[in-house]
Amino acid sequence: EAIQEDDEGLLEGSVAEIIQRAKRKRQAQRKGNTRLGMMRHLFLILDCSECMNNQDLKPTRQLCTIKILEGFIDEFFDQNPISQFGIITTRNKRAEKMSELAGNPQKHIKVVQQLTQTPCSGEPSLQNALELALRSLKMLPSHASREVLVLMGSLTTCDPGDITVTIQSLKSHGVRCSVIGLAAEVHVCNLLARETGGTFGVILDDVHYRDQVYQHVDPPPAATCLDSSLIKMGFPHQSIEQGKEAPLTLCMW
Repeated sequence: EAIQEDDEGLLEGSVAEIIQRAKRKRQAQRKGNTRLGMMRHLFLILDCSECMNNQDLKPTRQLCTIKILEGFIDEFFDQNPISQFGIITTRNKRAEKMSELAGNPQKHIKVVQQLTQTPCSGEPSLQNALELALRSLKMLPSHASREVLVLMGSLTTCDPGDITVTIQSLKSHGVRCSVIGLAAEVHVCNLLARETGGTFGVILDDVHYRDQVYQHVDPPPAATCLDSSLIKMGFPHQSIEQGKEAPLTLCMW
C-alpha cells in the first residue's frame, strides 16, 4: 500500500525510497563514537535441511532465503569493500563449505544461486558447521573481526558431541556468532549468540526476515582489547643481497 506510481507509471522510485528509508533507520539506531571492525571475515551458515522446504515464506523458505542473500552479498561488499565472506551449508547431519573466505561478491552470488538445484534434506548439524567455520577463522590475524551468521530454519540440531564446548571455543577465539531463526526461538541458538556477543532474532515474515539479515551489513564494534596499531599494507619488499643480481620483476597489465 505504501508503494506509489511515479509520473511515468513506474514503481522503482517508490521501492528505492522505502529501501533508503530502512537504511536511514538502521543508521539512526547505531550508537555514536563506536570503533568499528572494518576488516570483516564473515561465514554464513545456511540451514539446508528438510524444514527449508516449508512454504510459510513464499514460495519456499529456501528460495526466499536465496533471493534475500543475493541482495545482501552485494550490499555487504558495497559497505565493507576490504572484507571477506564465505558460505557453509548444513544438511543430513553434515556441514559443507560451499565457498572459501574471499572478497569476490559475484563468486558468492553464483554459489547461492546454485543452491536452488540443491535438494533440502535431513537434519542440520549446528556443531559441525560451527567447527568448520572456526577452523578457518581461528587462523586469521587478531586485527580482523571474526563473525558467523547462522540462518536456522530447523528446531533441532543433530550434533556429534557437546555443543557447549564448541561455543566456549568460539568465545575464546573471539568469534562473534549471530543467529536468525525462521521458525521459533531455540535455546541453543540463543545461548550461542549470548555467549559470543552476537545477536539473536526470530523472523515474523519475509520483510522482517530481510531487515534482520540486512542488519549485518554494518560492521560490528571492534574488540576493545586490541591495541591501536598500524597494519602494513601494499607491495612486498625484496631484499637485494650484496654481489647478487636483483631478481626479475615484472609489471603485469
